[in-house]
Amino acid sequence: MSPARQLLDLLRERSVVTRTGWGAAVVGVLATGLGWALAWEEARIIGLGLLVLLLLSVLMALGGSRVDLDLSVHPVRVRPGGVADGSLLVTNGRSRRVSPADLEVPVGEHVEAFRMSSLGPGVRVDYPFPIHTTRRGVVVVGPVTTVIGDPFGLARRALNASRTVELFVHPETVALPSLDAGLVRDLEGRPTADPSVSDLDFHTLRQYVPGDDRRHIHWQSSARVSAAAGSTMLMMKGYTDTRRSHLGVLLDARPDEYADDDAFETAVTAAASVAVRALRDDMDVTVVAGAHAVDRVGVARTLDGFARVEPDDTDLPALAARLTGLAPGTSIAVVVTGPDTSVPEVQRASNHLGPHVRVLVVRVAPGERSTTSSVAGLTFLTMGALSDLSRLVRVVGGR
Repeated sequence: MSPARQLLDLLRERSVVTRTGWGAAVVGVLATGLGWALAWEEARIIGLGLLVLLLLSVLMALGGSRVDLDLSVHPVRVRPGGVADGSLLVTNGRSRRVSPADLEVPVGEHVEAFRMSSLGPGVRVDYPFPIHTTRRGVVVVGPVTTVIGDPFGLARRALNASRTVELFVHPETVALPSLDAGLVRDLEGRPTADPSVSDLDFHTLRQYVPGDDRRHIHWQSSARVSAAAGSTMLMMKGYTDTRRSHLGVLLDARPDEYADDDAFETAVTAAASVAVRALRDDMDVTVVAGAHAVDRVGVARTLDGFARVEPDDTDLPALAARLTGLAPGTSIAVVVTGPDTSVPEVQRASNHLGPHVRVLVVRVAPGERSTTSSVAGLTFLTMGALSDLSRLVRVVGGR
């Protein structure tokens, strides 16, 4: 490419003049030159008129319409098929009137366009727009582009002048029985039979034995017992150890592991359903789904993470290694993958988790018979239909 052509491209890129404007400029220069060379009055008038019009158009585009833009979306979390209300609030905070402009709001893959009329000082205008959703994901709204130009399309200037807002389209979830039904047996607050001298769960009282730590004396009970017995008797607090379950959810996001996109979305729904059920059972939950991970947050933010899930080539051992790094105290792991994932690969993932972690593998196999089986100490759940997930969890929990 010649230097002259590169310079012309640079001018076009950085200039406010449109292609139509450049065409008008060329015609204006040629007409003016021919008019002077041939003493052709009409050509001179046409040429000079085009050049003056182009100059006025550039001045209009450079004049600017500096306004305050406030972009909002409500609610910021919906289900597939839901509708959110978008709003663009435009405020003229300047002391003089601003010129008209076009406002363009990117909403996912399409653009909402509005024509802003001239606004006086302090005037506020709200431009509402609906956001329709069809599938799970994150819809990015904004930034707003303010397009300033002339009515003839000879000059145009675009300014990005707002923040972006994310609309989370959460995956659908299915109702599952409480994981306390047997799938997990060490929930917080459930005392074990193991005594403990640490101050974890005050469970019972016992009589003082020489050598006991006097910091654990229950003075009120000691006073009552001593008064009834007529002699000094000290009562000690008895503790039992409690454990809090930590569930790890591994979602295999490799697209080749699933029959089609619908099967992949079914896997996302299954993983999200298990995570939500565990959170509602007051368990700690860490999710590693492809390239995304969420660690010990609430239901809403966990589903935000599932909304971000996209196909990813990370294998199960790598997902398990990341889970171990995020949550070394994981006590049970649920792996959601495709129907053809090999047992050796699952075993390698299990080795990263450690021998103390119970591993359950949910194989998403649309159309197949839903069954449960045990292979090499691992529990496999073959899920032929999403509606069978609740029954499979109940069956495994009853073991």
